[in-house]
Amino acid sequence: MALIETSELMPGVRQFLFNRPDKLNALSSPLMAELDAAIDAAAADPAVRVLVLRGAGGKAFVAGADIAEYQGDKRAAFIAYQMNSRRIFDKLERLPKPVICAIDGFALGGGFEIALCCDIILCAEAAQLGLPEGRLGLSPGGGGTQRLVRAVGKYAASDLMLAGWRMSGRRAYELGVVAEVTDDLDNAIAKRARACLKIAPLAQAEMKRLIREGSEAPIETAKSYEQEVLFRLYSTSDGQEGIDAFLEKRDPQFKGE
Repeated sequence: MALIETSELMPGVRQFLFNRPDKLNALSSPLMAELDAAIDAAAADPAVRVLVLRGAGGKAFVAGADIAEYQGDKRAAFIAYQMNSRRIFDKLERLPKPVICAIDGFALGGGFEIALCCDIILCAEAAQLGLPEGRLGLSPGGGGTQRLVRAVGKYAASDLMLAGWRMSGRRAYELGVVAEVTDDLDNAIAKRARACLKIAPLAQAEMKRLIREGSEAPIETAKSYEQEVLFRLYSTSDGQEGIDAFLEKRDPQFKGE
């Protein structure tokens, strides 16, 4: 298995490990198929509240695509791989549950594109992130150019891609891509996962959609959409439970309904 599920961190949290350390966890076609299935399984299982993605071996999260699959001008296969990757990355981004990405080592090309689809990125100090496809005479194809521009702005994204730089975990934090830089990723993951589990699942799903879709809409449209979401959540059982629990000074018991 190129993608393995590790032991449960805590109830409600599912962690997957990209497991091709000899290839720096490069994204092969079989690995992409396994990631596709893992996302579907997490989406369908109501017991899964948080998804965590990591890389095996300590040297890379994912160092990019498996370049050996590109060699030989296999145009039809190349296009099919890229279209499939885009579909899977979009599915990951739309997963209505928090996705935490922990980067230790390289997150390049498709690996960085996966990270940009996640909600919370945690990074080791020695991590290196970038979209170096231009050095191969290519460009990103899984949404990297567009997600990175929206994350850091036109000029910082241009510097990274057009000059082919790799940015450190610290620089990614300074640009607002990374939530925390730490050499204790295990503790950082556990801390974020516990916090995510305290948020009502329906509210999380709606806020994820607001963040993703609202940022691309005109501000007045986005604010109206935001209020529609709030009014809908107020009428849910979880919305009323949250209010009651706050006033009764107890922990809420959210049920996702």
